[in-house]
Amino acid sequence: MGHVLHVWEGKTPTGRDEAIREFYGLACEHLMDEVSPPTPNIQAFLLDLLDVWPERPGRRGGIEVDRGSPWKWPASSSASGPVWRCQAHFPRAAVATYVVAAIAERHGLNWHDPQPRELQARVRPVWEAPGTPLFAEAALQGK
Repeated sequence: MGHVLHVWEGKTPTGRDEAIREFYGLACEHLMDEVSPPTPNIQAFLLDLLDVWPERPGRRGGIEVDRGSPWKWPASSSASGPVWRCQAHFPRAAVATYVVAAIAERHGLNWHDPQPRELQARVRPVWEAPGTPLFAEAALQGK
């Protein structure tokens, strides 16, 4: 088990319930059956994310995740159309959440930490005070 994070294109949700409905509606359409190429905004998000945690081709095909990466599976293969969903290992989940949130907001994307409240990283939800910089913004300014 790990810490799941969601990123998607669309209007900013007004709360947790709306964020869950919007993401899962898009996920059912884009992640469940036939995977489509990521939209330009999701692709730009992925490129910035891969600057932070690079991936490389595997020796036996596929993609390998570096040891320093928080992801349980390759982040680059976790997108389809306007959505991205990936899972972080718990020891690195808070860092991953801050970085994903900062990069998503930089690209005008929504993000959500769907864990039960007691397991969520303490990051301001996208629907609370949009435009307020996140802590991670300082670390990512040079990227």
